[in-house]
Amino acid sequence: MLITAAILLVAVSLMHSVLGGINLINPICRRADLPIILGSRRNTVLTLQFGWHFLSFFWVALTALLVLLHVRPDRFLEDFLTGGAGLFIASALIALIAGRGRHLSWIFFFPIGGLLYAALAGIG
Repeated sequence: MLITAAILLVAVSLMHSVLGGINLINPICRRADLPIILGSRRNTVLTLQFGWHFLSFFWVALTALLVLLHVRPDRFLEDFLTGGAGLFIASALIALIAGRGRHLSWIFFFPIGGLLYAALAGIG
């Protein structure tokens, strides 16, 4: 059941990212009346794209956790904390680099990742 759920989650993630990106996010980003946030049109577009694709990224990470829960349920807590920490650290880096530090999500994502790693160390 978990593997089937994982397969379906990958499918919806791909459809969300590709079809939603093409049919929803790209047309919105091309609008002449797109509001300017974080100082530039580029940052507005990056924020929309990052937010949209981050959900797909999150779903793929959840897919990995479903597979790990199926394969090695006895280590799920460690896998969850490791995967969650990696997800938030990667998200922080992407937001920091792509947004050139202007999108402040990285300020929250780095500590969340660090706290998850610390929790992992605490159970080991």
